[in-house]
Amino acid sequence: MIRFFMAVVAAALLVSCSSLPIPGESTSIAPSREARQIMERSSAVTGAAWKRYREIQVRYDGDWAPLAVRLQPVLTDAGFRKSSVETYKPASRGVRQIHTGPKGTKTVERRGAEIRVGFNGKAANEREVLDAAALVADAYTAFLFGPSWLTSRGADFRLLGERQLGGETCHLIAGRLTPGLGASGEDHFIAWIGRESALMRRFQFTLNGLDSTRGADVDVTFSDFQKAPDGALWPGHFLERIQRPIPAKAHEWRMTSLRLDGVRVKFTPLP
Repeated sequence: MIRFFMAVVAAALLVSCSSLPIPGESTSIAPSREARQIMERSSAVTGAAWKRYREIQVRYDGDWAPLAVRLQPVLTDAGFRKSSVETYKPASRGVRQIHTGPKGTKTVERRGAEIRVGFNGKAANEREVLDAAALVADAYTAFLFGPSWLTSRGADFRLLGERQLGGETCHLIAGRLTPGLGASGEDHFIAWIGRESALMRRFQFTLNGLDSTRGADVDVTFSDFQKAPDGALWPGHFLERIQRPIPAKAHEWRMTSLRLDGVRVKFTPLP
């Protein structure tokens, strides 16, 4: 499947280019304290979840777009990844994902750089399967914890300007992850931070953790933010789109429950 994603798209589809900036192409702009301060404010406003809790358990349910499944069957793994229960332990950088779908149950254990994967109780050892699972575990950590994880892991924050999204003007903050997501040595991202709300509305990132996705980038937009009783803010709805090499919907999912340090959260919707 090396370069499969890029080759299939280039050969089979003629589409317009993405209008979004490309993560990693802003290296001529110098890192700034202002950019980091915007990220730090977003982390504080949303509750600094990555540093605040010992254990976070979230349940998701969603659907994959058929095109994404055809182009990236190993990464999407739609036969198993329909719904999931995911447990995060920030202090140990631990992630446990239990995915379920029409083909059964997939388990992923991620701790630091280590990764273990099983399908219906049988361990998987294929390198591509392990790398794909590691990329997903790291990316979903970024989606859930947003600015609090990015301020902890990211570097070289740069301010790219502003754009509108969902009725709000957003600061575009570029940054770098070293190591990157999954098996990647380095990835780049752009976080869209609301100027008024300080919420992370969109997260663009590169996919260098797999041979078949290297050179591509995607984005996830976040909506339906909810407030926990302790004041922390969490996105309830997630929409992922491929941006390059072809703009297309990839995945849409929703948070169905959340536990913070063992206590189930009763949300209050934001106005």
